[in-house]
Amino acid sequence: MEERILSPAVLPLRDGRVYHLDLAPHELASNVLIVGDPDRVPFLSDAFLAGRETDRCHRGLRTITGRVRETGQRVTITTSGMGAPSMEIVLNELVALNEFNLSTGRRKESFEPLTVVRVGTSGGLQADTELGSLIVTDYGVGLDNTGLYYDTPLPDAECGLLERRVRSLIEEALPPDVRFRGRFHPYAARADCRVRVALEREALHLGVPCRRGATVTSPGFFAEQGRSIGRVAPTVPNLADLMASLDTGIPGLKMENMEMEASIFLHLMGACGYRAGVVCVVINKRTEGTFLTDYREPVTKAAQVALRAFRALGPGTD
Repeated sequence: MEERILSPAVLPLRDGRVYHLDLAPHELASNVLIVGDPDRVPFLSDAFLAGRETDRCHRGLRTITGRVRETGQRVTITTSGMGAPSMEIVLNELVALNEFNLSTGRRKESFEPLTVVRVGTSGGLQADTELGSLIVTDYGVGLDNTGLYYDTPLPDAECGLLERRVRSLIEEALPPDVRFRGRFHPYAARADCRVRVALEREALHLGVPCRRGATVTSPGFFAEQGRSIGRVAPTVPNLADLMASLDTGIPGLKMENMEMEASIFLHLMGACGYRAGVVCVVINKRTEGTFLTDYREPVTKAAQVALRAFRALGPGTD
């Protein structure tokens, strides 16, 4: 691996800590749980950790590191904020904390890959998936363009198939005179199979309703997911219905849910060789017009599933 030296212009630091997360390398555990809402970090910390070894908040990004009460395993719980661009910032700083000596800007001669799980909320695409159910992501399809700035090989042939099918579906659904025809370039990524299997197994052990599926990552919440609120029409009408109807071409795999971070998370972490997985709670059903406003209990279950998966996958290096 060629040596890289990071200048402060490339990786900003303050007081020896990465700028956005405000973390030093020793404050990061080898098992990382990422949530979207910063308030979810102390909530889950209180639910599962014996104490707070590290508790930092900067620019709306909250991070707590501690040991799981039941197992003693060291875990970092951090937030990605909303959307792929915010997630991309957090992921790069996690990589820097794990792989670089921040004092010299040089990459370490050796480092262990992190195990990282996103625990999030999402919209359910399939009519028979109940509110509060967990979706464990197998494949992620990104409709954002953040992933296009990271030139990585296809994880497998099925990712290429998903990219082609989603792009064709969108292009065929566009009105003939739409301005942005030909501008949609979905990218696909895959969860680490070891992490996915561990998440599914632990959900089964806990008796939590869970499905494996493909996850659509949208670049926003409203028009980007087919919601029409203002006086400007969405470019892609009925996007959620389109995604729900897609024939993935992969036996047994449906487009199960839609959210805003999973694809860039799997795309970048997979390319780095990290063990990465996603488990999301279904909190709204567009087909029924329903929204689960109090989802603390299923999110807590999802986090419990992730923490048990960490234990099943191995002790890490802490």
